[in-house]
Amino acid sequence: MLIAGSLLALVCGLANSAAAALEKHEMLQLRTGGRGLRLLAKLLRRPLWLLAIALSVLAWVAEAAALGLAPVPAVTTLRSAGRGGLIVAGHRWLGERFGRLELAGVAMLAAGGVLTASSVATSDAAAPPLSGITELLVASGAALLAGILARSLSGLVVGSAVGVLFVATGVFTKEIGDRVVRGGVAAITVLLGTPGPWLMIALSVWAIILLQHAFTRANAATVAAASTTVSANGLIFASVVLYHEPLAVGATVIPFAIGIVLSAVGAIALAGRGFADRIKTE
Repeated sequence: MLIAGSLLALVCGLANSAAAALEKHEMLQLRTGGRGLRLLAKLLRRPLWLLAIALSVLAWVAEAAALGLAPVPAVTTLRSAGRGGLIVAGHRWLGERFGRLELAGVAMLAAGGVLTASSVATSDAAAPPLSGITELLVASGAALLAGILARSLSGLVVGSAVGVLFVATGVFTKEIGDRVVRGGVAAITVLLGTPGPWLMIALSVWAIILLQHAFTRANAATVAAASTTVSANGLIFASVVLYHEPLAVGATVIPFAIGIVLSAVGAIALAGRGFADRIKTE
């Protein structure tokens, strides 16, 4: 089960990376952007953007299955794969330029996310379902924090807002994966009677809209690094709080702490780069 879950998590990461590159490409092709649902309506007419959404759906299915088969830390570690590929795609296909500070920030975020996730102690993959009230609290908390971050003009910060929303959708995705693993396909009818799937859809639509705006303000790899790091580490801590999975113990505390520090320094490096770029354009 662990091997199958790990492979599915890797598929999820690669599909998400390809989707991000396509979404950024299509945003660059739009002459007039718009906001919110108006922007979404324009993008829905673009075949490549629809392909990106199809890849995102594939990634979600793989993630749901992976979270039902493997522990959260293993899934989040492998799901983070492909950031380097986004840098290559951004440079050659999207015409993006990366400074040394930005490349270092992306690398530190990636390394920090892998160290943090891989050093967390593992437990059984499937867990008892959350209550409807808990699901509502998870969605409300994520929406509040994302709403605050989304007001920023920085693509890095807006990407972090997307990551916050992805923490909540990740929790709901795990709920779906766990229930299907325990009860089979028949569990889907039970799931439709809970708030989780509907909250996940609403937050996912909001995350997609925010992601497009983040792509207009920063490189695709930078946005992906911010959102993936926030969602990966946030989902690990959510698994501790909601599912009582143990954190790092013994010698694993050292790489866990190093991973947290690397993620923080990487985020500061990217934020500093974005601030310097805004100063130059003013």
